[in-house]
Amino acid sequence: MKYPIDVLPEAIVFDMDGTLVDSERLQLQCFMETTGKYGFDAREELYLQCIGATGAVARTILVDAYGPEFPLTEVLTDWRVRYEELLASNALQLKAGARLMLEMATKHGIPCALATQTRRPLTEKKLRLTGVLDYFDTLVTGDEVRRGKPDPEHYLVAAERLGLAPAACWALEDSENGVRSALSAGCRVYQIPDLVPVSESVSHLGQTVLSSLVEVVAILERAINATTGSR
Repeated sequence: MKYPIDVLPEAIVFDMDGTLVDSERLQLQCFMETTGKYGFDAREELYLQCIGATGAVARTILVDAYGPEFPLTEVLTDWRVRYEELLASNALQLKAGARLMLEMATKHGIPCALATQTRRPLTEKKLRLTGVLDYFDTLVTGDEVRRGKPDPEHYLVAAERLGLAPAACWALEDSENGVRSALSAGCRVYQIPDLVPVSESVSHLGQTVLSSLVEVVAILERAINATTGSR
């Protein structure tokens, strides 16, 4: 879908992992290392299936693939420890265009929210590590909703906290579940795929697919200029 370029959003709602922060590659590294450590074939395609899924769904994917002998608890514990080590080493970076997007929105009085499946403590940690926590007016985290993406609850709650209709908000997402969540809520959706390319099943749902947040920045800048009369 081609959205009109002269309509400013009343708010912007960001997904976090794979959209705002470049964390999926770190998680993939941890998954590959940890499954190999326990003697199981480290299968990248399994991790890719988990992207955008709730924790419960991701656990089911792993057990179904590796079988009942898979030491799920031990793997998840070591995976988490390794991920924390990478975070402590300052390995986590923002996605290209993320900081500029936040700065531009803040400069023009456009509130920003975060809608993530990640629990609040880790969410806040990632945002502090990348220096962007203070840009957000509200965070909707995985432990604050009853239903994870693709259910629209994350985006409905974000819009409600901002005092806006979802249709007045831009949603920025990388995953299929995230796109379905935001579209179901009624948001204007820009999808920026990360490790998983856009599948045929979601390519025509109504979102605009772009290659990076840098392109979203350009769209926002054009909308600002059209609204203010700048050239």
